[in-house]
Amino acid sequence: MLSAIVVSHNRRDALARTLRELAALGLFDTGEVIVADNASADGSPAMVRAEFPRAALLELSENVGVEAYNLAAAASRGGTLLILDDDSWPDGPSLRAAQQALAAHPTLGAVALLPVHPATHHAEWRHGPEPQAFPLLGCGNLIRADVWRALGGYEPSFFLYRNDTDLALRILAAGRGVAFDPAWIVWHDSPAARCKSERWLRLATRNWLWLCRRHGDGLTALAGMALGVLAALRHAGPSFRRARCVLGGVRLGLTQEPAPTGTPRTGLARLLAFRLGLHHPHPR
Repeated sequence: MLSAIVVSHNRRDALARTLRELAALGLFDTGEVIVADNASADGSPAMVRAEFPRAALLELSENVGVEAYNLAAAASRGGTLLILDDDSWPDGPSLRAAQQALAAHPTLGAVALLPVHPATHHAEWRHGPEPQAFPLLGCGNLIRADVWRALGGYEPSFFLYRNDTDLALRILAAGRGVAFDPAWIVWHDSPAARCKSERWLRLATRNWLWLCRRHGDGLTALAGMALGVLAALRHAGPSFRRARCVLGGVRLGLTQEPAPTGTPRTGLARLLAFRLGLHHPHPR
């Protein structure tokens, strides 16, 4: 059975659209849909109860960030988890193909779906034309429930951003694969994909440095941190205020200790190779 897990915070309309799309895919009939609401104040829980009574609602008393995924996964019953943001939903044929890939390749731990904007059809990730082994997961992915639980799911200290990449690297370090095919997409109706918020600049920068420290050593870690900071500064643009957010993230990433991974620190080089466009083919 497939357990679709959607985490939401103060985006009632986006959540309603995502749940409508999941209903159209038949996921309420063939699996289970779990909504973990991070203490929304916009009526999101009431909307779920009124319009989607078949959804299991986990209503949290505070915003715990990505820990909400872990709490929902602990309550799930399916053998495969479909992990979604509240503004993302899978393309039907892509979902079926990803499920078939997991069934056909027992060594796979997860499948990453390519985020694409539903109006512009702009893809958020650079990618090659062929399927490949992949060090990312993103806003729509399928993970074996036993792999998720064995690795502890998302690292809660990240709160938001880079948590999916961190989990992908832990899956790879544990000897399981993360597959990606650019033909398999998840629709992501998010303006943040192009214009990063100040919160993103701070938290994503901090978490990138933590990622490098968790998954790399020596020069590889230093190179990864430098590349990540430069990329964040490009997102910040000429704004001094936004650049200060990046530098605040750098300070936190260097002065606060990241949680240990429990897996070998070998994945960063693979991630950097992907960022530089050096893809690794993976069978369909």
